[in-house]
Amino acid sequence: MFRLPVCPHCGTIYRYKDTKKAIRDKDNICYHCNKKFRAKIFPGILIGAVIPLILCIVINIILLSSMKEAQIIPLFAVTLVFLLIIYLIIPFFTKFRKTEDDKK
Repeated sequence: MFRLPVCPHCGTIYRYKDTKKAIRDKDNICYHCNKKFRAKIFPGILIGAVIPLILCIVINIILLSSMKEAQIIPLFAVTLVFLLIIYLIIPFFTKFRKTEDDKK
């Protein structure tokens, strides 16, 4: 389920930037059908985040074992890159749901 979310009412696909804004605002109104929805990050992000974290740990271990002196800058750079990857994939693990008012 690695795709950007769609409006639960009309099926409008939201762009990456709009999805990031919807996550921040929580309660939103669709720009196409003007109906309310709520943005929610679902637990699948854990699976998407675990893989980069494991890769980050493995690369840091390889860097530590290959360096004669422990230098923090390469380790910090690798960790920062993988945290950025995790941050960038969050919108792909977002789901838009109808609000409670619309369900009644």
